[in-house]
Amino acid sequence: MFQAQGSNVKYGSNICSAYLNSLGDYILITHKEPWELIEKDVTNQPKFVVGAKELSKKYLDDLANEVPGVHVVGLGGGSAMDTAKWVHWRRQLPLTLIPSIPSVDACFTRMSALREQGGVIYDGDAVPDLVLVDFDLFRAAPESMVTSGIGDVLACHTAWFDWKYAHEKNKDEFGWTSESPEISLQYLAELAECAPGVKAQTDDGLRRLMELHRDIGWRCHEMKHARFEEGSEHFFAYTFEEVTGRTIAHGELVSLGVLVMSKFQGNNFDGAKDIIEKAGTRHRLSDLGISSKEFLDSVRRTQSFSIEQKLWFSYAQTIDFSEISDEAILESVNW
Repeated sequence: MFQAQGSNVKYGSNICSAYLNSLGDYILITHKEPWELIEKDVTNQPKFVVGAKELSKKYLDDLANEVPGVHVVGLGGGSAMDTAKWVHWRRQLPLTLIPSIPSVDACFTRMSALREQGGVIYDGDAVPDLVLVDFDLFRAAPESMVTSGIGDVLACHTAWFDWKYAHEKNKDEFGWTSESPEISLQYLAELAECAPGVKAQTDDGLRRLMELHRDIGWRCHEMKHARFEEGSEHFFAYTFEEVTGRTIAHGELVSLGVLVMSKFQGNNFDGAKDIIEKAGTRHRLSDLGISSKEFLDSVRRTQSFSIEQKLWFSYAQTIDFSEISDEAILESVNW
């Protein structure tokens, strides 16, 4: 049975308001929707409420200098987690993270994903006192925000392949060995088993998904890199944000990257499809509100973007998608 390591975590149902009511003084960094879901039950209101938005270093540093020096609580998705982590790290304040959706592993990773110079950089070192996982809060979110939660684990499917590929091309920075893919494959096996529970939003399925996120966050810190779970699928996601000037749920965007990249890696495309289908994760462009042009432009820009941003060497840097037909690319996601 899979056993996770990592941050101090508490699981339960309908536990957010009771925790905040017993906390003492705190500031809240949040998104509007999850706060509206629990605000009426919170008698101990925050001293200061910050809407999570920009992730530039200047904005986050200015925010960290402005807020009161009390407990920091992050409530919401990835940007709320990353903002709260940065404020905690800069000010050395107590930190609690309450993810409202399981779509990213940001509540368990120690660095914040900043948006700088048209790309993503990782910085900071946040160690939360507690990660509070409320299954009822997850289930109150739109279904797609829950089923998108597989993305950062499914990313292991293409990331380990990219790491091996970099090693074969003598461009590996992190010491690939023959045992390196074992942890990624272990994560993928557990994800395949718990995917139906994620789709059904059972306590067991959601807990197992979050335990995968927890172990990945711990392992990233222990190994000092995320090569085993971040590769060309994430690079596509970053490219999509640059090309379109917008984003969608991170897990859905990364899942699209896994599909298109695994197909052209020749890397068990059907296996990736099977997990996505079991979890009920959206993948058709029409369901995601993405035009064919946006998707094709993003896929074809991934190669040059990865090179310009000096991202880790991956399969995405060596394939020229301009030589591949629209139909072949689109059929990887529109099935």
